[in-house]
Amino acid sequence: MDDFKKITEQLFKIYINAESVNDLGLDNYFDENISLIGTGKHELFTNLHEFLESFEFDVKRRGKIRIEVQNLHQEEERLDDDHVFAHGTVDFIGLFKDDSICFKMETRFTIIYKWTNGKWLVQHLHQSTPDLEQMDGEEFPVTLGKQVEKTRQALHALGTAYYHISRLNLKTKKIELVKRSRKGDLNIKDNTADWDPQFKIIESIIAEPFVQKYIDFFDIQTMAARLHNKESMSSEFKKKNGSWFLSMVVPQSYDKNGNVTSVLFANRDVTDEKLRELKQEELREAKLKAECANKAKSSFLYNMSHDIRTPMNAIIGYAELASRHLQETDKLGRYLEKIQICGKELLSMLGNVLDFARIENNKVEMEYIVSNVHECLENCVIMSQQQAESKNQTLSLTEQIMYPYVYMDAPHLSEVCLNIISNAIKYTNTGGTISCNVLQESCEKEDWCNMIITITDNGIGMSEEFQKRIFETFERERNTTSSRIEGSGIGMGITKKLIELMDGTIEVKSKQGEGSTFTVTIPCRKSSKEDSLVKRNSNLSNKNCLNGVRILLVEDNEINTEIATELLTEEGCIVETADDGVACVDMIEKADADYYKMILMDIQMPVMNGYDAALVIRKMKDTKKARIPIIAMTANAFAEDTQKALSVGMNAHVAKPVDMNILMPTMMKYL
Repeated sequence: MDDFKKITEQLFKIYINAESVNDLGLDNYFDENISLIGTGKHELFTNLHEFLESFEFDVKRRGKIRIEVQNLHQEEERLDDDHVFAHGTVDFIGLFKDDSICFKMETRFTIIYKWTNGKWLVQHLHQSTPDLEQMDGEEFPVTLGKQVEKTRQALHALGTAYYHISRLNLKTKKIELVKRSRKGDLNIKDNTADWDPQFKIIESIIAEPFVQKYIDFFDIQTMAARLHNKESMSSEFKKKNGSWFLSMVVPQSYDKNGNVTSVLFANRDVTDEKLRELKQEELREAKLKAECANKAKSSFLYNMSHDIRTPMNAIIGYAELASRHLQETDKLGRYLEKIQICGKELLSMLGNVLDFARIENNKVEMEYIVSNVHECLENCVIMSQQQAESKNQTLSLTEQIMYPYVYMDAPHLSEVCLNIISNAIKYTNTGGTISCNVLQESCEKEDWCNMIITITDNGIGMSEEFQKRIFETFERERNTTSSRIEGSGIGMGITKKLIELMDGTIEVKSKQGEGSTFTVTIPCRKSSKEDSLVKRNSNLSNKNCLNGVRILLVEDNEINTEIATELLTEEGCIVETADDGVACVDMIEKADADYYKMILMDIQMPVMNGYDAALVIRKMKDTKKARIPIIAMTANAFAEDTQKALSVGMNAHVAKPVDMNILMPTMMKYL
């Protein structure tokens, strides 16, 4: 009889080492009408053409893996003159480039050889990977058994997506490698190992807080019970390197009582899927936040619109009354005073909006200088006194100050206190009381103290639910219309953010109908009166007189031009005007180099805006004219507007409406 074992061995070696269909040469071994079972990506091939299509897929999937044939055992039996039946076992060993084992597949096969055209060709080939324990006493390949079939199906399903598959015997605690398509975390030698050491290896690479979850999932003491009446169970884990994988556990065999005795577990890389999922979750959260923010801002705009109309109506009304009583100085003075108060209220609202914008865009810079604690708090009370007296309220200040001078950002701390006091006055009925107390306590940090400011009122208070949201932007417990209390709901959000920028904290305790207490704690570095005097003297400068200083005022609004001209003239300035950027540039070009000492430039103007006019002036050939001081004097008052003005060559930025206490020092700085 011919050496059929040698033919089988050559067939397997050619098959596993071929790099393409073209160099396979299977027509030397396979009959054209061959039937194959359990090979490749299909279960059944009815001819050689179908098999070659599948083989092309197998070669591509094989990648860098080298396969060896080992332990071939075969027996033959002649069926007739033209047919020989061969059956046996063979090991296919998958190796990486460094000869480490990727997989070891024990395969059983049956072959029917047919004498065709002077040579033996394979007419039928059946290959499978049964559970050898289940094959005892069975006639192979006539029947495989129910459990073997289930195992093959599970392996086939898992193998397409999972990079690592192992078999674990729950009784012996032995783990056996079934498939590995890349180097993994388990270092299983000879394809078998004890479970406990391998489990510890895996545990060491799992990221917190997934370690305990991993331990619980792979607890083999409870695994059989958890898999009872289940086809599988799975869970996701994150590694310390940031990647994610999904582990699936599938029952493989059972004892006579139906208890799981061995399992297949497989790992699949889900990093890309998880990152997409997390990204989608982030997008959902961002969308929800955006929707909440839009809702809050809509409410804010509604309240703001109402609150702006209130002082605006008063301004227009008092202006109308003033025009009717021009000769009655007492009434006229009272009306003008009311107009000023309403105007300041409008500016306060706009200031809050600007503060919020600066904080949101991280444009607020804290400046810590030596400050008098008493003066800072007393000024806040003095500024709020008129508002309290208008409601016949008592506003008091008590102090327990150990360190009169500290380093702090006095303007921002004043803003915090004014916001809280103003709220207390608003939400306290006529005749109520508001008390402010400042207390200094030593802290662990050397040369530092904690300044604790407590502001208490006996007003209407607030609900427990609203206390949780009071510091959220645009939040109000009652709107302006229902409460008749003005406010945009933006002040307390700004207050908390400013306190946080000073590394402080704010707490609120309140009860409806009884009042509220706000406690602000700010850490401050200790200082002395001597430091304060040094700082104050270093800031003193000679105030130049503005008499006779010629200013070019560039402004397209006639009312703004008239007001600014009058204010500057009262300071001794000689004021000439231009109503747009083109006129400004023309006047500078025609005048002598030292004729104008400074330009006060509006931004939003027709023909040529202030930014473009400044750029043209800075490029003039006459260097004296090109260096003339330019101060932006504009209603564009956001931080980015200031930055834009400086970027085009302007020297400074002053926001409208013009405050001469700010404008005059700014002008003198550049004269």
